[in-house]
Amino acid sequence: MRITSGFLKRLCRAGAFVTVTTLAVASVAIASHAVKGASYIGSYSDGATDAISFKVSPNGKKVIELTVSTPITCQGGCGGIGSGSPASAKISKKGAFKVTLNLDFPPGSNKSEGTETVTGKFLKQGFATGTVSSHFKGGTSSNRTVHWTAAPLTTG
Repeated sequence: MRITSGFLKRLCRAGAFVTVTTLAVASVAIASHAVKGASYIGSYSDGATDAISFKVSPNGKKVIELTVSTPITCQGGCGGIGSGSPASAKISKKGAFKVTLNLDFPPGSNKSEGTETVTGKFLKQGFATGTVSSHFKGGTSSNRTVHWTAAPLTTG
């Protein structure tokens, strides 16, 4: 009887441990608030609409197909501003991500004229917010950072 009783106690402790561990992992997995498989489109704080777009991977662990509009407008005869290729980034357990895009000009070339650093964080109800910082080679006067917000549009 004693062996069975000790065995049952160990079995109950093991079951309790598995339950607590499962709940802890589940709470970490949903801590990011990213909507799995959703497409996001967002705007910049300066009023630019549809300026950032991305998807969340089906498992909710990555931002994929991230594209941004460079938050710099060119005046006069500057010839244009490069844009970064679509990128992806890992979503942390706290729901944050960061990626740096090369600004290639002309588009499709390997001539980088700077970078854009995109940061983001998923909030409750699946919304996301962050910054886009442009850094151009050859001077800091044209560098600029804008804040963005985005909402999930669809899943799938």
